[in-house]
Amino acid sequence: MNIIDTFRYLVSLEEHKHFSRAAQACHITQPALSNALKSLEEEMGVKIVNRGRNYEGLTAEGKQVLASAYQVLHEIGKLKSEINSQKSAPIGNLIIGSIPSTLPVASQFAASIFEEFSGLKPTVRSMTSHDLELSLENLSVDVAFGYTERPTVHAQELRVIPQYEEKYFFIKKNVSPDSFGPISWKEASRSKLSLLTPEMHNRKLIDIFFKKNNVEIEPVMQTDSIFSLLLSIQSSDLATILSGPTAKFAKFNKELSVRELTDPAESTAIGIMIPSSNRLSIVQYAVEEFASTDKWAKILIDISMP
Repeated sequence: MNIIDTFRYLVSLEEHKHFSRAAQACHITQPALSNALKSLEEEMGVKIVNRGRNYEGLTAEGKQVLASAYQVLHEIGKLKSEINSQKSAPIGNLIIGSIPSTLPVASQFAASIFEEFSGLKPTVRSMTSHDLELSLENLSVDVAFGYTERPTVHAQELRVIPQYEEKYFFIKKNVSPDSFGPISWKEASRSKLSLLTPEMHNRKLIDIFFKKNNVEIEPVMQTDSIFSLLLSIQSSDLATILSGPTAKFAKFNKELSVRELTDPAESTAIGIMIPSSNRLSIVQYAVEEFASTDKWAKILIDISMP
């Protein structure tokens, strides 16, 4: 049994929640994946996978093995990068986690750091704040863009590189000459709103900002996708509220009005987070160095506001 390959199969199974799709992602047959995991269970002397007609999740012991698998694979990836790289020319995979509202920034960062270090292969993964923090804890991402003031972030003692203050914008189909200039939170609350679902941190922030103005909102539509929010307002009288980077993306549509929310103007700290470790990998070191350059600072200013 190749323990490293088996750990990859286990991580893939947890990611895809499906035996066949996990096997396809690992470029092996489903029986080969199942047999490898059964061999791991025999080696460990515990049941790792709950099996039924379909994948039914991991056992408590399986989750412990999964946490170790993440750590082992992370260290192997770090070792491979260090063997094949120099600090001036890093080589390897760079997994970037991002909350939905920072995806434009994370994607631009991935493209920009590839221009700087062509040996890096960036992958950007969208996830909720909760999943982002779990991924930082289990080392399944190298770095992450997200909210840095959440209590769970402080509890992990992550290495944080401040990026920008997230501001908020009211977006609606342009229907009148009055659809420009700042708008207050109270005035925005009078519109038919299409917002993110309540469990998403960005939505929780928006609810808090409305409550500061003594306003309770009842959106007429909710979704966990920013793309769906934009689609919902393009051909209707619905409005939405987005962060600066996503509002900038919306501004490409000339039929949409993008107005900064003020009275008061609210903001939330966004940063790059790196898992706590005694030492950075060469890939993480490259991120830390590039994030501190004037080149990235100029790009950040442009992309973080519409």
